[in-house]
Amino acid sequence: MSRFIAIHTMPMNEEQFTKAIKAITIQPPKGVSWKQSYIDFKAGKFFCEWESPAKEPIEEYFKTIKMPFDAVYPVRLYDVGKGKFVDKA
Repeated sequence: MSRFIAIHTMPMNEEQFTKAIKAITIQPPKGVSWKQSYIDFKAGKFFCEWESPAKEPIEEYFKTIKMPFDAVYPVRLYDVGKGKFVDKA
């Protein structure tokens, strides 16, 4: 499965973010999953890791749930401890 980083710019605090995420009732399409997020609340930037066969299903999901996003990028995971990429190219 391919990995993607979605970047969102949304001015909100931790409480607002948690409430917004809990309010989402529509599940991502089959084969698409949200793995984790890195958040800079001061800058209003959210960097979310996803797994999906392509970026289009992620973008369509964001549109369906009305989640603003700046971009979705395909990425590869490099494990510093192992000194190698740990996903398939």
